[in-house]
Amino acid sequence: MDWIANFKVRCSRIKAVMSNSQSNPVITEIGLARLAELEKRAGGDGKPLTENMKLELAELIVKKENGKKVILSDVCISYLMEVYAWEVDGMIDVGKEAMQEMAQISKGKKCEPDAIKLLSAVDGTEYKTHKERIFNEFLSGEVDTFLGESIYEAYNVTDIKNAYDRPGFLRKINAGLENGQREQLGGYGLISGARELFVANTLVNNPEEDILAAKMRLSQKMDAFTSESPEFLREWAKWERSMRFTTIHPHRRVHKVPVEPFTDFEREKLYDRVKICREWLYNFAEVEQSLNLKHLV
Repeated sequence: MDWIANFKVRCSRIKAVMSNSQSNPVITEIGLARLAELEKRAGGDGKPLTENMKLELAELIVKKENGKKVILSDVCISYLMEVYAWEVDGMIDVGKEAMQEMAQISKGKKCEPDAIKLLSAVDGTEYKTHKERIFNEFLSGEVDTFLGESIYEAYNVTDIKNAYDRPGFLRKINAGLENGQREQLGGYGLISGARELFVANTLVNNPEEDILAAKMRLSQKMDAFTSESPEFLREWAKWERSMRFTTIHPHRRVHKVPVEPFTDFEREKLYDRVKICREWLYNFAEVEQSLNLKHLV
């Protein structure tokens, strides 16, 4: 693997890559604007700086200098280790959390066609799908839906998140964007060129095989002697009613959240971070692949 030339960050992991080490806080776009304002006043343009402003100016200068010597966070390095294990050894994370995530992804994939139909009906336009991973020089991603001539000429990219149940869908309305969604959609926008970015929370019927599996689990949990027992049937009626949603109007089963595209500043910071990750992986590979070799000589 030529890490310097070929490593690209998955859009779903941009948040992890951009997380800063707590030991190395760096300046933000807002911080840069504030720094310029304070430096202007310190140079004699306007009222003199107060003592608090002088302290703020010093802190911002330190953060700006920190940006020249980025220290990757533990979260970022953890992601890079996942990448390394796959690219070098063809191995993935099979821990408990990974298994739970795989189950959620599986359910989402099975429901995706119905979710796209629901979204298209509610918005009155036919959303397109693109099944292959998309790339630019620094990023890669898998989009759910888009609008435009092609994925690389899209003006709209919408990521679908299908809720498992009605309470979960309602919580998403209240919560807004989840951690990392803004960065993920921002990455899709950089690759595709789309400026209209959305997360669409949807609620469609659970697959029939999932409903059947839930019925079996409930029967086992209740130690039901028979699936026709009155006690089980009363409880199952609530569960079954809560896994099918066509009785709810379609407009109440779609909730779209707009996402701001990356600014030029954010784009450059992201691309710079990818370059740093490439160098880090290159150096790590030299160390890892030389482990214990002296004992083999």
